[in-house]
Amino acid sequence: MQNHADLNGMRDLRPPFCVKPNGRSPAYDGSFKKAYRIESRADARLLCERVLDAVGEVIVQEWIEGSNDSIYFSLCYLRPDASVAFTGRKGRSWPPQIGVTASCWAAPDVAEELEDLTIRFFLSVGLTNGFASMEFKRDRRDGVFRFVEPTVGRIDGQVEISALCGVNLCYVGYCDAAGQPPPPLELDPTHVWRDEFRDFISARLLRTGCFYPASYRIHNAYWRWDDPGPALLEAAEGAKKTLRRVIWRPVKAEPISTYRKDQRGLRWR
Repeated sequence: MQNHADLNGMRDLRPPFCVKPNGRSPAYDGSFKKAYRIESRADARLLCERVLDAVGEVIVQEWIEGSNDSIYFSLCYLRPDASVAFTGRKGRSWPPQIGVTASCWAAPDVAEELEDLTIRFFLSVGLTNGFASMEFKRDRRDGVFRFVEPTVGRIDGQVEISALCGVNLCYVGYCDAAGQPPPPLELDPTHVWRDEFRDFISARLLRTGCFYPASYRIHNAYWRWDDPGPALLEAAEGAKKTLRRVIWRPVKAEPISTYRKDQRGLRWR
């Protein structure tokens, strides 16, 4: 939606709503969250008006009911002759329900269905080569998978799960760009990828533990015994941001009053 008149289209949607930007920008990120769940049409309209005034575009969708682990994704490297895809399931997101992947693993039980939907969607809009992905959510009300959002022209943050499970999409893309034969691919779904910092925080916020499929091997996004540098850097950055928030936390200004003999009551300044 690009102007206030477009918001009348919300009458065709049923609440609750998901409100989010059409694209990230400093103007949006400085004033709003990544996405919102809004229960009423009136509140959604008020929020959309604020976003439109700030950045000029806003997306409104029906909220798809379901838990964090009802979110799935299909990561693809598209080719005109033979596309390669990997389908996974989120364990948790950060922030919960609306954020980036905090933990995930393969979902071979629904791969055929979701990969077919994903590849057919991109082919229908003329995208035939390169990286693309689609996020789905299984609607708790009827069990149907519904599109959440596509990603085009880049990999996703959780793409390493595909390589861990034997479908290295980045290497597939490299071989295609270099004119080399495609690499051998063999799915091994017994792996978990997690952003160990955000997954822990998300689990705490949801008041649950960091549970994963039994007997799966867990791979941290940051901490690796043979390469601890990324984890140490991420921990240091997190500590620095926390310290900055504590030090620079705005002090709530109290109104200062003065009493004037020639005026009744208080004057606020």
